[in-house]
Parts: sequence; structure tokens; C-alpha cells
Amino acid sequence: MEPGLTMKLRLSRDIEQLQCETSVFGLHGDTVRQFQAAGDYILGGLFPLYSTDVNWNNETQPESRECGRFQLDGFHWLQAMKFAIEEINNSSTLLPGVTLGYTIRDTCLKTSVAMQSAISFLAPKDGDRFDLKCNYTDYSTRVLAVLGPSSSELSRVIARIFSFLLIPQISYAASSNLFSNRMNFPSFYRTVPKDEVQAAAMVSIVETFQWNWMAVIGTDDTYGRRGIEYFSKLTSKTEICIAFEELIPLNLPGSGLKRKMVSIIKNIVYSRVNVTAVFADESYAKALMMIILEQNVTGKVWIASEAWVTSKIVARSPNISSIGTILGVAIKSGHIPGFKCYVSAALSQKCGSDEKLLEEEECKKQSNNEAAAIAGGHLPRISFNVYSAVYAIAHALHRLLHCDLETCTRSTIYPWQLLKEIPQVNFTLHSRAIFFDKFGNPPTGYDIINWQWKSGNPVPEFRLIGEYRTQYKELLINTSLIKWSNFRNKVPGSNCSTSCGSGQIKVMKGYHSCCYECVDCPVGTFQSDDNKCLPCLKNEWSLMKSVECQKKTIEFLQWTDTLAILLASLTAVGLLVIVAITGIFIINLKTPMVQLAGGATCLVMLASMAISCCSFYCFMEKPNWLLCTIRQPIFSISLTGCLSAMLVKSFQVNGLFRVISCIPQWWPEFMRHIGSYLMVCSFLLIQIGVCAIWQSTSPPSVFANYNISVMAIVMECDEGSMTGFGLLLAYNGLLALACFLLTFMAQSSAKTYNLARHITFAMLIYLMAWIFFIPAYTTAKGKFVSSIQLFAGLVSVYGIITAYFLPKCYIILFKPEFNSRSYCQSPMDNSPPTAESQ
Repeated sequence: MEPGLTMKLRLSRDIEQLQCETSVFGLHGDTVRQFQAAGDYILGGLFPLYSTDVNWNNETQPESRECGRFQLDGFHWLQAMKFAIEEINNSSTLLPGVTLGYTIRDTCLKTSVAMQSAISFLAPKDGDRFDLKCNYTDYSTRVLAVLGPSSSELSRVIARIFSFLLIPQISYAASSNLFSNRMNFPSFYRTVPKDEVQAAAMVSIVETFQWNWMAVIGTDDTYGRRGIEYFSKLTSKTEICIAFEELIPLNLPGSGLKRKMVSIIKNIVYSRVNVTAVFADESYAKALMMIILEQNVTGKVWIASEAWVTSKIVARSPNISSIGTILGVAIKSGHIPGFKCYVSAALSQKCGSDEKLLEEEECKKQSNNEAAAIAGGHLPRISFNVYSAVYAIAHALHRLLHCDLETCTRSTIYPWQLLKEIPQVNFTLHSRAIFFDKFGNPPTGYDIINWQWKSGNPVPEFRLIGEYRTQYKELLINTSLIKWSNFRNKVPGSNCSTSCGSGQIKVMKGYHSCCYECVDCPVGTFQSDDNKCLPCLKNEWSLMKSVECQKKTIEFLQWTDTLAILLASLTAVGLLVIVAITGIFIINLKTPMVQLAGGATCLVMLASMAISCCSFYCFMEKPNWLLCTIRQPIFSISLTGCLSAMLVKSFQVNGLFRVISCIPQWWPEFMRHIGSYLMVCSFLLIQIGVCAIWQSTSPPSVFANYNISVMAIVMECDEGSMTGFGLLLAYNGLLALACFLLTFMAQSSAKTYNLARHITFAMLIYLMAWIFFIPAYTTAKGKFVSSIQLFAGLVSVYGIITAYFLPKCYIILFKPEFNSRSYCQSPMDNSPPTAESQ
């Protein structure tokens, strides 16, 4: 047997069994209340005209309770279907010459009752039983299409039966995403957005007010479970954390249900959640609100789903205003001209022909004043969905009958033929576009509602504060229109942890990403977009709690620095003094005082000091390869030239050549002339050799020092091998020390010029300057390191100038009488020392 035929036989047997069971429930009796009206083509309607209350004292199962409470909203929806059919029948442009009839039945919001009503629609026009057939292509059911039912749970059961016969079914309130599956529900359409759109709108509300710690509650049925599922799925892609999810069981007796709801509310209080989304129909929403009031829970925010956000049953609960702020999403409202008056007239009738669905007792409760008050207020928004669903079927039938402006081609129409035309429907109804996408869903979004209580009125107003646009996934909300439940009318908070400040990152506590501690990003790091403290680049810096890094400045000893200006000025003055002394010595080169000082050798000393001063300027510019390479050799070798000449003079002053017996007689005269220059050259060659070895083995280079300053890069000259650099300075130090030792003990006559004393003081100043330099240079950091060497060099130069050259210039210029051979006697003189000189 073919699989398709097997499925048909199985479904047919199930339907036959249900037909037998319907006699128990009184299908043709008074239990299932119905409306009927004749017409060329009959539409079926399934509406909740009666329902069962949630009764804490009733221990029976919900399905076993009788339908005793009149559903005013269901009555409105029924009237919307009738109103639309009457409008179409009276229209001269839509289905001209064709009338629509209807068969409307009650669902009681119970599966068993809804199934009875649905089965009755499957019977043929002229019979009461559903016949078993192998081919239903030419099978005409009692109704051509069905509107309803109102809930996803009921639709899920009934839609499979209608899909079997391809009977078009347009629900006005079933929002479950399940029905978007065209394989399972090929004949299902709806005029209400699917649950995923509703969940997206509710999540957008939560994001708008920056709440990230909330609970989600739903009834344990298709509507509640799917609502929670889609809400949780969408929040998982955001920074919203759901503290807990709970389902309200539907199969518990009254006392068990109450205990479960009390437990749910206590969990909300315990978890410090201030915002809760509720997916439930109005009966269970009302029951939940009663428990909230009993538990004295106030000041919370409740986000209502479309199933109860505009429910008058919930809104009329005693003292409902004390539970807090209620926001929610509602089906888009639509204007139906004349409908209010139509409903008002229907409610005002006392058990007339249209009121046969109402029991006598119910009719007596509806006074004329009450009817007018209800009709003049806020009509259920779903009424427009019913109204537009009727028009969608009418437009599809209009196309199928090839209607023009005057007539239609009447013929036998089967449900599957009408089903093919419904996807092609696209029209405007009272400024609202009506069409279906490929999944049978409408393009409409949601209105955002806020419950607002006016002074002295216990029933809230359902205030429109914004909308959610499905096609653009966009929430538009006017926050100034919202009335919050707190005293200052401020947006309440609902966060597990307070927001971290700028430059702080979140460190999670527990399992929820919304529960965290705020930790400052340390120095040298910044807060990234992915909640991490990332280190700055090598050439960047940051302070604690930074959100970005700053570029480090480049530092070096610049001409504009105060210290550099001071050192450059002292160097310039030193050069001027050296030039002046050089001029004096050249002019008076043949005089005894200049000859005593060293004669032409003094010019070597002065030239060396001048070169050393000029090398100081190599330390005051941005380091580069050339400057780093030449500055130390020029500085050290030039000082070596000065100290070498000074050492030669120290030998002469000491008289060491005269007391050594092995020295030839010609040696003093030799040293007085060319010998002194040879010695100076010898000492210079040693220093040049040390410098050459240093430069060839480990030459200096430019070095960017990132470790000295947080905010700056210090450009330095890396001296390479510190051993080589130290040998240069140590060699000059040894020359100075030798000069000091040779002249420290030397004596001269009181009547002669004491040259040794001047050399001693000059070398003492030099040695002290460089002794100070060693610890200062090794401990200093930053761009001013090089200034320490400049300072030591300037002290050395100024010490030699002051202690050695200036006294001689003073005698030459101001005491010319002492510029004589007798006063300027040198130890190198050949004449033996006199008694006075001793």
C-alpha cells in the first residue's frame, strides 16, 4: 500500500473515532455553542466564547472543568468575523453577486472541545459524518476555509487535520513558529506575527533600558515553551542574562498549581530580578498576578506577551497597580469603521437571535449601560486580525471565481483550489497592507504598550508608547510617555552587577556573564572592545584605567632644553676664553712666562681643549650613527692631547730628568724642544689605539630606550662595549693622576713662579670632576645622562684654564715685571740651583 494512502487511512480512522466521541460531548447539543448563517460559500470560525477559570480550590484537572465563564474578547472576535462577512456581502466590488455564510463554533480554550468543533467542519455539506475515501480531490467539506483557533496549542492539534484535506486555515492569534514549517502545515496561514518576532520585540525593550538580569516565565504549552525558547535564543546573542526560566504547569490541580506559582515568585525575589517576561494566556497571567499580590511583591517590571498585555480580565484584578510597571507587546491595532457600534448593538440585545450562544444567566448580566461602556472602550486588537483574515479569504475567492466589477463565475470550489490563491493575495485594508510571505506569515509588527493608572481609576489605560517594525527589526519607543511605578518616575535598574567604568574590564563571578567584578586596566594596557586589558605597543603608553594608548614622545637632549642651553653657553664661554688665552700666548710666545708654561706646547693644550669643547655640541642633538660614532673619540682624544702635554710639563717641573744619573746630558735639551712633542704624540697614539680597538670590536650605535620613561622614548647613544668606553676615560684619568703625583711634592723658591702648584690644582679639579662622573653616570637615566659627561668635561676644561692658564695671563697682562727669567726659572735650566732656589 502506498505511504500516502496509509496516512490517509490512519487519519480517517482517527477522525471516525473522534466523531464517535463527539456524541459524548454533545456535538449537536448545547455543549458546543455555534452560530450559523447561509451563503454561497461557507467559512468556519473557531473562537473562545467560554472558558474555565483557574480555581485554587478546585482539585480537578483543567480539561475536566466545565466552560462556565463568558469570554468577552472571544465574543468581539466572533463579531469581527460576522461584521466582515456582512460588509463583503453588501459590497459591489468584492465578490459581486456572491454571498458568504459562516459556521462559528466555541473552543472553550480546551483541546477536546476544539476538536469537536473542527471535526464538524470536515463533514460534507449534506451530511454529518466524514467518509473514508482514497481521493479527496473532489470532496466538498462543510466549510471552504477556517478562521482560528485563538491559541497555538489548539492550532497545533487542529492544523494537522485541516492540512490533510488542504483546507485553508487562517489563525488570528496563533503565533508559534512551528506553523512556519510548510511541510507539516501546508494549509496554515495567520494574520498575527510569529513568536520569534514577538520575542525579538520583547528583547529590544530589555536592551533599550539596558537591563541584563531578568527572569522568563511561560505556561507549559506550545505558546509558553516556544516563547521562552525564542526569547532565550535571542538574549544569548546579547549581553542579557536570564537568571532563571520557569514553566507554569497546566495539568496540576488547583492547590499544586498555586504552590508552583508561589515558588516561582519566591525565586524572582531571591535572585534580585527586577524584570520578568511572561508568556501566558490571560487566565494564567491573571492567576500569576494574584500570587504576586499575595506575596506582596511590588516595584518590579513585568514584560507582557501579546496574549495578555491588553487583557481586561487581568487589568481588572484588584490592586493590580501595586505590582509595578507593566510593559508589553500587543498585536498591531487596526481601524474598522463602524465596528464599535456593531459590537455595542450586539451586546445590547437581550438574548436575541445573535445571542443564542449566551446562556440566559449571562445575558441578564449585560445591561445596556455596560454594553455601551465596553463597546466605547478599547476593542480587542485581535479583532482586526479576524477582520483582515476574512477579507484575505474573500480576495482569494474573488480571484478564483474570476470576478470583475459586476459578476463572478459561480462554480463548485474545493478547499485545495482556494488554498492555491491565498499566497497570491496582496491588498490594502483601511491603510494596512495585507499579504503573506512564503511561510504564511503577515508583514505586521507589534505595538508597545504601557499600563497607566489615572487618579481614582483602578483599571489601567493601555497606553501606546511605540512600535516594533518586523521588516526592519527596529524598535521605536517614546520613553517620555512611560509611567514607571517608582516615586521619581525613573527607569528602574535590573542588573546583577553595576556597569563598569571606562578603562575597566568585567571579571565573571559564577556562571552568568552579567555577574562580575570591575577590575581596572593596569598601567601600560588599555580596555579593548572584547572586554580585555591589552598591552600597549612598544612605542605607546597608558595610565591606569585607560581605553586607548598614547604615542610616546621622542626625547633627547635638545638645544631648547634649559640644561642644554646652560651647558652650551658655558661651552661657548669656555671657547671664547680659550681663544683669548691662545691669542695672549701667541703674542707673548717668547716671553719667560709663556716659555715656563710650555711654550708652543701650551698651544697644543689650548687647541686640544678647544676641540674638546667643540665635541660637547655632538651631545646636544638627536642621536644618529655619525654623532654616536665620533663624539666619544673626539672628546677623549682631545683631552688626551691636553693631558699629555701637561704630563710632559710635570716631568720638567718635577726635575726628574736632572736627578736620574743615567740620563744623557743632551736629554734635557732634547726634551725642551722636540722631545716634548714626541712624548705628547706617543701618549696620543696609545689613546688612539685604544679607541680604534673599541670602535672595531663593539662600536657605538643609536639606541631607543623604552624603559626609562612611561610616556617617552629616550634616544641614546649605546656606547657598545663599556669596557672600551671605560678604558678611554681611565687612560685620561691615569695621565691626570700622574701629573698630580709628579707635581704634588715639587717645590720651588719663594722668589720664583710655582708652576707645580698650578698643575696640581688643575689636575685635582680634573680628578674630582671625573670621580663624581663615575657614580652619577652609572645611576642616571633619561635624556640628561649625556649632560653629566658634558658637565664633567666642562669642569675639567674650566679647571685647567682657571688653575693653569689664567694666572699666567694675569702676570703677562697685569704684572709684566714678574715676566722675567729669574721669576720664571724652570727646573730644566742647565744652571745649577742656587741656595735661594732651594
